[in-house]
Amino acid sequence: MAQTYPRPAVRALKVYAFDPQASVTLATAMDNDFVVELPWEERWESPLEKGPVNDYVEVIDIDPAAGLFYEPVDLNDNVLLAQGSLAPSEGRPQFHQQMVFAVVMRTIRAFERALGRTVLWARDDDVSNSDTGLTPVERNFTKRLRIYPHALREANAYYSPAKRALLFGYFRADAVASDIQANWVFTCLSQDIIAHETTHAILHGMRQRSIEPSNVDAMAFHEAFADIIALLQHFSMKGVVRHLLGASRGSLREPGLLTGLGDQFGRATGRRGALRYALEELTRRAEEAGADGQSLVSAAATLDSVVDAHARGGFLVAAVFDAFVTIYERRTADLMRLGRPVSADDGLHPDLVARLADEAAKAADQVMRMCVRALDYAPPVDLRFGEYLRAIITADTDLVPNDPLLYRIAFIEAFKRWGITVPGCISMAPDSLLWDPPQLSQYPEIVRLAQELSGAPLQDPGDALNLRFTDLLSRLQFGVSFATQTDRPERHTVGPAYLQSDFMGEATTDLGPQAASRNLRDLSMEIVLHNQKAIHAWFDGNMPDDEDWERLLGMRLLPDERSQRGFVNASPLRSLSVKGKSSEPSPADEPAFEVHSARISRRTGPDGHELHLLVVQMTQRRRAYFDPREQDQADAGDIGEIGAKRWENPDFWFRGGATLHVDLRDGRLLRIIRKRIDNADRLKGERAFRTGETTGTPPSFGDGTEPFAFLHRSA
Repeated sequence: MAQTYPRPAVRALKVYAFDPQASVTLATAMDNDFVVELPWEERWESPLEKGPVNDYVEVIDIDPAAGLFYEPVDLNDNVLLAQGSLAPSEGRPQFHQQMVFAVVMRTIRAFERALGRTVLWARDDDVSNSDTGLTPVERNFTKRLRIYPHALREANAYYSPAKRALLFGYFRADAVASDIQANWVFTCLSQDIIAHETTHAILHGMRQRSIEPSNVDAMAFHEAFADIIALLQHFSMKGVVRHLLGASRGSLREPGLLTGLGDQFGRATGRRGALRYALEELTRRAEEAGADGQSLVSAAATLDSVVDAHARGGFLVAAVFDAFVTIYERRTADLMRLGRPVSADDGLHPDLVARLADEAAKAADQVMRMCVRALDYAPPVDLRFGEYLRAIITADTDLVPNDPLLYRIAFIEAFKRWGITVPGCISMAPDSLLWDPPQLSQYPEIVRLAQELSGAPLQDPGDALNLRFTDLLSRLQFGVSFATQTDRPERHTVGPAYLQSDFMGEATTDLGPQAASRNLRDLSMEIVLHNQKAIHAWFDGNMPDDEDWERLLGMRLLPDERSQRGFVNASPLRSLSVKGKSSEPSPADEPAFEVHSARISRRTGPDGHELHLLVVQMTQRRRAYFDPREQDQADAGDIGEIGAKRWENPDFWFRGGATLHVDLRDGRLLRIIRKRIDNADRLKGERAFRTGETTGTPPSFGDGTEPFAFLHRSA
């Protein structure tokens, strides 16, 4: 009988902790070795293949500038397994492949822990539902993110929404960069750059409209959020953090490897240090203010005057990192008091440094989770920095009702210190920043119809939406189990042949010819797609209380001839995209809308508090024009005045929508976070931003197809 051995728990992959430059600098050389430990592939996952290729990503190492295709690394090779993967090497393409794979997967796993669900990539907008030969999932999701370690011979690296790929460049160091100990600099060997670009891809998958330049914060948020994730991931490398904290005497407020991003890239392109430092602006302005005693608040630049995406995003990065450092300092204040050195020349005791590193890792992990979870609490379009703060506070309050260490206060103070405010809130107290629950008294038709359906008066008006969303939840799928059709023949309802559901909303697969090539990640895509279609069909049905639903969602669901009663002071919006052809608009046209995402999230807080949510994002688009006269003509559906060409080709698409949270335990609608499609002030603001009226210059992201290529090249 053949001997069987236990399967490894993790796959250990060696990487640079920062980048190759840190390995040839005496002060940091011992800190630059790190091993990424990824969970070994489970039975329900596809096996790891050469490339590497797994369920999430595929590394394709084509070097167009050199005209080469590099042999893919085989991480299952016995020689590599025996030595614990390839050792770090600037000159070996196979190590480059290993490193990008390891860091990308490390970032994905961090997101999945925070979100409580699987990371999925955005769909390809160029793929039509009518394309033949594609399954519904292939038309709506990108199965694997492609990674090209040597895609460009230039000082750039970016996420390509068009290609659904990460493209990394390499280049010769600037002639003035005398401290760069390499002829060529590879961006695929910088852990910061890899994590940054991966975050762009994950964020785009979660919020597909986030790359559209609707306001001055839009691309700045994308850049800032990617920097935040890359920075906070530094602190999970405990051995590295321990040594660097010892050198800085426990401080995280000075520029250094822990608080900077892309050190080698920054130096190689002519900067004195890293590409960006988390608190560089704060430190510089503190020094400037020191002479006359100005406060940091008065010294900080006014955020409204900064429009460049990277510079503006730096304020959000600084606010989040400032909150993290404040939390770290509060968590370690007692340790620093007990272990304070006798003299300024004495270093910190190694045991104290180890404890500080542990606390820094815990604080960074908790702050990163707060930032990631907040994405589910943001409006689906047109996100502003202040709204992101509200999302952070609301998401954390939902999961951690008690905040004894005052994390939420630390965030609020840091955001205020950096000039990020929340218009419309009466104060910056945590309870004032929470997104409001729906007020059912404002929607009498929903309550009335629910009472009719229940056959009895409702004890609580909130039960009206409970009853409605319980009906919606009964149409969705929430879990996955494997079975044959012969095991439970009654489980034949909705979905494709290999994905059926029973009355509990539990998906099952038919173990037929396709079963061997399918796994749980494939099934999660099937479930999400089924739920999106079911939610769309549910909202698309003609219900007697649709006018109330229109006001509740801030969207148009009914033909123009029926939708006026639900909106106060509403004017006809025939400029909305409608179902079917976009020819001469008719009052009977039904407005189109999109269920952008439908995700199931299950999370557990540190005190054991559980949260089970259905998170739905719905969006709608409306033709928008720079000329207000043309806008009025389009909204009235007057094609004769505006002209057929202008009707078919508006200056831009204005979007509205809502994020819905439904508690899976009782069907209660917890909140709706809206951006109304009929909001004239918001349309006016977006028009002013796109024309440059508010910023002095129109936003420029190239031709719009590759916004990050343009932004990163100009950084």
